[in-house]
Amino acid sequence: MNDIAHDLFHFAGFTLDRRCRTLFLGGRCIDLRPKSFDVLCCLVEQAGQLVTKPTLIETVWPDVVVSDESLTRCVSDVRLALGDSEQRIIKTLPRRGYQFVAPVEHNPTGPPLPTDSVTLISQDGTAGGKSDVVGKLGVSGAWRFGGVLAGIFVLLFAFASGAWWLGQPLLAPVTGQQPAVAILPFMNLSDDPEQAYLSDGITEDLTVSLSKFGNLDVIARSSALHYKNETVDARQIGQALGARYLLQGSVRKDLQQLRITAQLIDTRDNRQLWAERYDSQLDAVFAVQDVLVQKIVISLAAHISKAEIERMLRRPPETLTAYDDYLRGNALLRTLQRDSRGSTLAKVRTLYERAIAADQRYALAMQALANTYLLAWLEPSADHPIGREFQHQTTIDHAQSLAQQAVDLDASLAEAQATLGWILYWQHRMSEALAAFDRALQLNPNLVDGRYAIMLSHGGRAPEAIEYTQRIMRLDPFYPPNYPYYLGKAYFFVGRYEEAFELIEPASALMPGNRPPLVLLAAVSALTGRQAQARAAASEVLRIQPDFTISGWLAFLRLASQDYANRLTQGLRIAGLPE
Repeated sequence: MNDIAHDLFHFAGFTLDRRCRTLFLGGRCIDLRPKSFDVLCCLVEQAGQLVTKPTLIETVWPDVVVSDESLTRCVSDVRLALGDSEQRIIKTLPRRGYQFVAPVEHNPTGPPLPTDSVTLISQDGTAGGKSDVVGKLGVSGAWRFGGVLAGIFVLLFAFASGAWWLGQPLLAPVTGQQPAVAILPFMNLSDDPEQAYLSDGITEDLTVSLSKFGNLDVIARSSALHYKNETVDARQIGQALGARYLLQGSVRKDLQQLRITAQLIDTRDNRQLWAERYDSQLDAVFAVQDVLVQKIVISLAAHISKAEIERMLRRPPETLTAYDDYLRGNALLRTLQRDSRGSTLAKVRTLYERAIAADQRYALAMQALANTYLLAWLEPSADHPIGREFQHQTTIDHAQSLAQQAVDLDASLAEAQATLGWILYWQHRMSEALAAFDRALQLNPNLVDGRYAIMLSHGGRAPEAIEYTQRIMRLDPFYPPNYPYYLGKAYFFVGRYEEAFELIEPASALMPGNRPPLVLLAAVSALTGRQAQARAAASEVLRIQPDFTISGWLAFLRLASQDYANRLTQGLRIAGLPE
């Protein structure tokens, strides 16, 4: 235990240690974002006095220009942590500022605080050891977004601050294998159907956050989307997705008010494990998501480590405006079609740029912006001036610069690492690209990204590509046809030609006119003695690309393994393709 003196403030059962920048309730640590903690300190230090918004902003952000929205967000975070929904601790004085109204006792040289580890809570809500601070977590019902949530934070953030390990789940123990959970698309119950981007964004955020836990299998969002606006029995969905648990929910936005409902269901017997309702201000949406994710994890996971909890706590943007523009950009990007590719990309890019303008440290928006430049570089767009960026060196260089900025802003962001890795791949920096994707997979063990399978195979790591592709096909049971193609390619490179053919032939048929599957089909057909199919595939390749050569194709692929290159060369020669 640390034995240095602490600068302590005691109020409403809480203790704030200004020197060590920690907040405690009953000896348990409650986490706050740095700026939110600074706001709390400023208010506590001037307890009983009016603290104006300009004063708070100047104190907390002395060298940065921020809007009132950033301050409002921090105050909301603090109130959530304190369970102060009724403003009994921090009172808002309209158009003036805030006042800390709870009595405060200041002990500038206080003794060190105990930080006992939190022990398990059984399914009936009783403590299994030292901790008796939190009541039931498995109870169903409508929670007010206040004191009860503070209790959850006391337990859950203590996970992150203490160096300890949970030995068993709190709810619905799982034995024999990792539990698989699917987050079904949250329903948009707002009066405006265009608000669907918010419910979709919350669904995606929850999926990504849960994916970071290595001892949970999280079904890919693309497969869960098959059940958007569908009324299907939970058992059927569970069987189709291979998911033991389903999270269902809804989002209703009314001006600045937000209501999120959620229920966790065991698909084996349609049993509802818990159901909650969260009513809050719109700017508290990130805190709601964190609570939901942590509640799911402690309900299902067999072991939770400090590192996993910390990795899950995604850094939110400073302003709700930034988040809103980012979600709108994501929603628009999903509508990308070939005939309007350029104009859509331009609109998406504008939304991401607006998000970054609102929060220059918003790494998630930064990596998304980088991706728009990569997409413009990869494929032509005839409908918009953005088409001039196709295969232009400055375009991919700018994409790489933006992706690197995103990683520099938040090295724990798997999306940024993956985007950077894919850009580096196209810059022919294979070892760096694989390192970035390896890091992304460490950060998000449930990462479903077929690009990684390509890079593993081309980087000389086909056995790993087999293992990874099999896993993502299980996590994304409604997988696209390119996944079997990626698996077939990996089989091909390790010499498992029959297995490769069984996958590549149907995949190629589902992707007509796509060169890579056709080229590989020609090679694998030749090496398995299917000469007629090999010649037919080779003929189709030459029809699509009359100047195709084996040497040119190998230069395009840049295979790291000479053995892989030799296998491919042999098959393409037998198929009759020119050197």
